[in-house]
Amino acid sequence: MSETLGAALAGEYAAIYAYGRAGGRLRTGQDVALAQLSRHRTDRDQLRAWLIADGQQPEPPAPAYQLPGPVTTDTQARALLATVQLRLIPVLVALLTDQTDEARRRWAVRAVRRAATSAQGWGATGQAFPWPEGLAPPV
Repeated sequence: MSETLGAALAGEYAAIYAYGRAGGRLRTGQDVALAQLSRHRTDRDQLRAWLIADGQQPEPPAPAYQLPGPVTTDTQARALLATVQLRLIPVLVALLTDQTDEARRRWAVRAVRRAATSAQGWGATGQAFPWPEGLAPPV
């Protein structure tokens, strides 16, 4: 399996799990969380489709995920969602730099932007993330 595709797929599974754990603890923003959960499911399906198209069998997710802390309050739920989004950024940047197909690269650029924006929306402070040299912004 492509290492970066597999890592991105694992990241999407982790994000889906995190949204499931955090969603019930949010006092506000449930509609945003549901929309982002749906987006992560769509992204998971896209990554799986690419692996299959490349003739590889996607590996199932880990049987359990280790949370960075308890998720019993709105603040902890938001911190979890910000953290999972921030952890996706370097994985998606690695995917971006590994891909040669322009459509996949553009998809990865949009995914990086979504993760950064979502992280800030859940309360993460501004984070700089690397932009690959020579890559034009998507149209």
